[in-house]
Amino acid sequence: MRGFALGSYEGALRAAVVAMKRGQRDPLAAFAVLLDRAPLAGTLVPVPTTRRRVADRGFDQSVTLARLVAARRGVSRAELLVKRGRPQEGRGRLERLAAAGRFRLRPATPLPAVVTLLDDVCTTGATLRDAAAVLRAAGVGVAGFVVLARASGTRDAPGRS
Repeated sequence: MRGFALGSYEGALRAAVVAMKRGQRDPLAAFAVLLDRAPLAGTLVPVPTTRRRVADRGFDQSVTLARLVAARRGVSRAELLVKRGRPQEGRGRLERLAAAGRFRLRPATPLPAVVTLLDDVCTTGATLRDAAAVLRAAGVGVAGFVVLARASGTRDAPGRS
């Protein structure tokens, strides 16, 4: 699976992502502009956060960012996934990699043929692999992923096409 990141999860990019994760919406429009150069294929699908995180922040950063990017780029988007379980934050590398089955398809939602996943940060790639597995099991092709930041040491392609 091909991937694109604006940069490493450090410095000013990390500060902006953390601010967004803490409920600030200010960075979203700038991130959408920066993602103009990201390769997209098919329908843009945000990788959602948990209901608890949405309640804490007042919004889902990936869903909101997908709306902005899709509008700017003139591409379709679909909220196909629902996340369950606890967030990855605070988990060690092995625990993150072992986590699976955290997503399910949103009921009664038409499935596109091909999608590009959108998430905020790729740390180990486990979340992206998990989301892609659910979509592939339903017959959806996953062309790749786009993230705002990639943690140091993260490979470009978590999982296989």
